[in-house]
Amino acid sequence: MKLFIYPIIFLLFTSLCEGGGPNLDNCDWTGSGTLEMALSRGVQPVYLRCNQGNIRWHYPQGALRIVLQSRSAGSPFSACIRRSKGSSGARIYLAGKKKLHLIFAAEDPMDLVKCVSSQEGQVTLYVEADPIADLLRRATAEFSYHLKKISRLSNEHLADECQPCSEEQLLHHYCSSDFVFQGKVTDLFHNKLLQVTELTVRISKTHRTNELEKFPNISDSEVEPKYVILQRPLKCGTKAGSGEYLFLGKWILGNPSLDCIPRISEWKKVRRKALMSRSNECLLNL
Repeated sequence: MKLFIYPIIFLLFTSLCEGGGPNLDNCDWTGSGTLEMALSRGVQPVYLRCNQGNIRWHYPQGALRIVLQSRSAGSPFSACIRRSKGSSGARIYLAGKKKLHLIFAAEDPMDLVKCVSSQEGQVTLYVEADPIADLLRRATAEFSYHLKKISRLSNEHLADECQPCSEEQLLHHYCSSDFVFQGKVTDLFHNKLLQVTELTVRISKTHRTNELEKFPNISDSEVEPKYVILQRPLKCGTKAGSGEYLFLGKWILGNPSLDCIPRISEWKKVRRKALMSRSNECLLNL
């Protein structure tokens, strides 16, 4: 089936259904393609309102129109997507106003995570089944998504994710991050395949971590050095600086993704200012 046929059907379907979908608090969706969908080139709507979840589409036929919305209705967010290992049988597109944008190419590795920005409080994905000769083939298209809120106050945008954090962002991320480490960068690797820069950090102090078991290299010993590998987007061109830093970030689809990397000297100034003005949202460790 040629690619130009489905987008026309999809855009017509979108214009008829936009804003009229059910408002459900679903996180995951599992379904199967049908012979009727294959013959009619049908587009099945899926509405998910959750911050993270999984989609499993067995025996892909026709297409899916998946609308992702944050639990904070109307708030801008970025949606990160990662295909599961062994996923096959369909292609994933981002629906723009007038055309579709391919998110994953066939040659992209399964571990690759790609993020897109919301439009008018939602992200619409179009998942198109690959052309097939055998309608009973064993194929499952599966991927995970993670929605990350974007601050209106800071005008944070997906294109600005490489910019240094403001004082307000530092304080917010310190209190809301999944992990906060203090330490030095000992190694830097630009992973072009996965489009991330991997920073090996020797930890001198753990300010907070919600899921310690996700960091297998952190030892409970007080003597042995502790190391973690953290990630930033490759496009940021991260360089290894000398001195000690504070590393603040979240787990995004299984990856420890960094939000802010201020120098310890900078963090101390921000901390002191917040304590004096009593603008801190949580306990700020030194």
